[in-house]
This record gives sequence, structure tokens and C-alpha cells, in this order.
Amino acid sequence: MKKIILALAGLAVLAGCAKQGAELREQDLRRPSYFKTERRINTDFVGIQRALFKHQAECGKAAVFKMDERQASYGTLRYELEPGAGWDKSILIDLTMMQKGWVDAKVYAYRADVKREIQEIFTSIRAPGVCNPDDAPKEVLPEDDFVPVAPL
Repeated sequence: MKKIILALAGLAVLAGCAKQGAELREQDLRRPSYFKTERRINTDFVGIQRALFKHQAECGKAAVFKMDERQASYGTLRYELEPGAGWDKSILIDLTMMQKGWVDAKVYAYRADVKREIQEIFTSIRAPGVCNPDDAPKEVLPEDDFVPVAPL
């Protein structure tokens, strides 16, 4: 009887491990292997939210902003590649508000073929309401010492 109970308990533990491995979590995306690029956004969190709301109204789709509840200088953007997608079909952008007023963004994604979607996200912030990134005005980067680790 004890052997049966131990066997069932062992199976329950293994089933729990299999379930956890099947779904990608937000913190899993922050691994270096999923890092895509980093960018500087020349606005603050309020400007990002305004741009995303406007872009959502004009184009029907935009990333979702979420501020860290414990630290006002940190936030995230999540862009689902399809409605209701899990983290394996989403783009995660970690945001850090810098003292000088801009936001540093680090982009992570499980999928490799998201270059166009990343461009769309940053265009929606820079030029809200422009649904085709190719139609947006050229981005003007500030003159400072910021150099992206992995430019797109």
C-alpha cells in the first residue's frame, strides 16, 4: 500500500513538472537567449501610455503598458502576436525610466521572426496612429553615449 501511495505521489510531482515546463512564463523570457535588442524611448511613461492609447484607437492594436507596483521607475510592455497568446507568442519589453526623462527598453521574445513587430511597437510610441511603420517619419535619436547592444 505504501509503495502505491509513493508511486502516485511521484507521478503527481512529475506531472506538475511537466505542466510547468510546457508553458513559458514572463520571467523565462528575460533569459539572455531571448534578448532581441534594446532601444531608448525619448519620452516618459505618461507619454508612452498616451501614444499607445492613441495608436490602439487609430489602428486597433497596440502593446499593453504595465507599471511595476513597487517601483515607479520600472514597467513593461506586452505585445501579443495573436489575441490571447501566451508568452511564447508575445513580445516583452522591460522599461526603465531614467533620471534625464527618457526610457531605456530591453526587448525579449521567444520567437526569432519578430523584427517587424518590434519595429511596429516602437513606431506606435514614436508616431501613434501611423498603422504602417514604413509610413512613419524617420526616427531622430538623441546625441549621447547610448549605443544599443543589438541594434535591429
